[in-house]
Amino acid sequence: MKKLLSLFLALAMVLSLTGAALAESGGEQTLSEEELAARAAAEELFNSPLDFQLIEADEATGQVRLTYLENVTPILEVDGLKFKDMNKNGTLDVYEDWRKDTEERVWDLIAQLTPEEEAGLHFCGQPEPIYNAREEIEKYYLYCILFNLNGSPVTIVNNLNQTQAVSEEQRLGIPMTFASDRAFNSFGGYIDMAHVAFGTANDPELVYKLSYIYGQSMMAVGIHVTFEPYANEIGAQYGENPEHIAKIVSQCVKGLEDSGFASCVKHWIGRGGDSSFTNATSPAANFDNWMVGWKAALSGGNEWIMTNCAGYGPSKTTDIKWDSWAMGYLRNELGFNGVIVTDWWPLSATNDPNEATLEGVVLADQTIEWLYARAIELGTDVFGTRSFDDAQSTDDMNARGLNKGANHPFIIANAFTGGTMEEMGNVDAYHESTARILRFKFNKNLFENPYRVVEEALATVSSAEFQAEQWEIVTNEDLRAARLPEEVELAEQLQAKSAVLMKNDGGILPLAKGTKVYIESSSPSTLDHYKEYLAKYGEIAESMEDADVVIGYYGSIDDAAELLIEDTLDEGKPLVLTLTSKANEFALTNATALIYMPFSQQPDHGSGEAGFIYGTEPWVYADILFGEREPEGIIVKEQARNNIEEALQWKDLAGDQGASPYVRLLVQALMEDDTETHAAPNNYGDPLVIYKYSMRYGQAGDFKYSCLILPQSVTEEETEDSSGSTSVSTVVKNTAKAGEPFTVYCLLRNNGADDLTMVQAKADGEVVAEKLYTVQGGSWRIVQIDLTLEAGEHEIEIGGLTGTITVAE
Repeated sequence: MKKLLSLFLALAMVLSLTGAALAESGGEQTLSEEELAARAAAEELFNSPLDFQLIEADEATGQVRLTYLENVTPILEVDGLKFKDMNKNGTLDVYEDWRKDTEERVWDLIAQLTPEEEAGLHFCGQPEPIYNAREEIEKYYLYCILFNLNGSPVTIVNNLNQTQAVSEEQRLGIPMTFASDRAFNSFGGYIDMAHVAFGTANDPELVYKLSYIYGQSMMAVGIHVTFEPYANEIGAQYGENPEHIAKIVSQCVKGLEDSGFASCVKHWIGRGGDSSFTNATSPAANFDNWMVGWKAALSGGNEWIMTNCAGYGPSKTTDIKWDSWAMGYLRNELGFNGVIVTDWWPLSATNDPNEATLEGVVLADQTIEWLYARAIELGTDVFGTRSFDDAQSTDDMNARGLNKGANHPFIIANAFTGGTMEEMGNVDAYHESTARILRFKFNKNLFENPYRVVEEALATVSSAEFQAEQWEIVTNEDLRAARLPEEVELAEQLQAKSAVLMKNDGGILPLAKGTKVYIESSSPSTLDHYKEYLAKYGEIAESMEDADVVIGYYGSIDDAAELLIEDTLDEGKPLVLTLTSKANEFALTNATALIYMPFSQQPDHGSGEAGFIYGTEPWVYADILFGEREPEGIIVKEQARNNIEEALQWKDLAGDQGASPYVRLLVQALMEDDTETHAAPNNYGDPLVIYKYSMRYGQAGDFKYSCLILPQSVTEEETEDSSGSTSVSTVVKNTAKAGEPFTVYCLLRNNGADDLTMVQAKADGEVVAEKLYTVQGGSWRIVQIDLTLEAGEHEIEIGGLTGTITVAE
């Protein structure tokens, strides 16, 4: 306890000195040596272990585990069982009695809250560094913190335990809820959930297993809810096809929830991915297909949902928080009764200051009291915020010129006590919202067991060797050795399963052992790391000229990647190209083999640790290239041929890249007809790369062409027979106009495995146009190629099919 007191004294010194420094510098933070030393001391103490007490659970008596601070929370003994006297009144209150029903405990606690304490429960803050949380806890009654900080498992446990200690000191001892934008942060800043890879791996069972381990790990270090996934949104990490989104996101959420952790699915209705829900809306105004992913996520049991602040729902009239239809659909139609939190936007952030609700209320004309009260009435529970102020009312805020970008907990409190909520008739809604927040804390057993035991956390998140002796993590190999072996094995399976083989001319992959390779990368600092593992199977060449095969590893096709492709063409060397983002036609055409590797464990929100490879691990990459592992992933978003077609695509519909309006409506109709999953066909449009495309080592396509169609014209011709009688007949001819483009079509079937082929159109034996097509095995594509020819009669040939066309002046 002495150590804890020293910590708080140091923190007080830091806040005092920092405030003085800011005042003296006119707002610019310039700290003296004394101030920096005080801050360092506070940080060191905050990273130190918390000395808390533990009463173990006893199955025989029914006793539950209790963790508490000895000199802060008295222990009551009733009927031979122990309870925490969290409000320190010497009596066992209902909310302190873990034998009672959750509802009884919730409402007993609500009855004891002051208006300010109840208002504080409706915010989730983000104090950084974490030791600055004390001021927000004591002044604004903050009981939810967003934690995205880096550190080892021990550091994270210590940070969160020390913060919980501040909460325990408060009047009612309400525990802190810790949230994170990261789904896997037990090794903070080193590794996170590989979101896109979950989609391309197309393995719901693997997704579940990894999510379950991530949830266990997060609970073990003291985090209770992750603001993930948002791949339930169309066009986000799991693609744009509702049926695929649903089967992956349901298992992601279920894995997290089954572990005892909580998932916060976001952003209602949609912000991430290719486009927001508002901007994605096509003339079809699709909604039901968006709901497939949302319903699947809810089926996994998520306990929180985040809204899309400043984003619209189907009404397109107002921020989602004040959209009565959209919030009503979530609460009533979908039946979600968990916690709804806003994204980290100011309350007043809107797309249009003159926007009005469905009821005709102009938001800009309303007080802050009204905005809070109405949002809570419609279903919002928690407001995410980066900063607070102590404004007491809208008038007070305006008079003092306070920051409208902050949040204002005292205004909520005064809206309750001052009559605004009563006048609006939403006092009951306010208390029910508070109840949802508290139910979560009770259901997660936070009142009884808010603290984490370091040794137990390490046993859950790390290897036996790391548990015995923690080491400094400076390389990917250090991290691999420290992590839980089961998690490492599954993560490395995911790296291979999520990699998509997009091209493999001549079956160049896998490379033969002993192949001499030359490699270039977009990250020269990590190049030697890749060479180290490639050398285990092959020989590293120091120049392109000396290599058998050239390897390129790039984030995208930038100038460096284009230059490598051009150089290999000039040298006549085969090129194995790896991209971590989507390929374009230039890369697919000119690389000998191409692998799309979207796996990334880069920590979400905040920075990762320097010097680490967050993509596919070098040893897994070498395994894949030399055939010890095989890429098994699928393309989850069809890729457009150019930016124009990308812009024309309906972002609320899958399968329509490059489609004509007629074909797009066919795709729309087929999607509507599938009332269960709203799946769309993947081969009606004209994308460069189709959804579900996925090649395999040792397999190739078997392409067959049929039904060549050339442009036709219809004329009426008068003929005279031998008797002098005339007749008019309708004549159909293959015709086009010189110098103007015309389109030829044919049917391309693939009777083999997934593959791509360059379709060539010839005129009089000469190639005049070509176009790349990816085709799933056992499926087909419609070939459509534009030609422009000079006047004359020409023989057109595609895939062995021929036809004659007359091109007129």
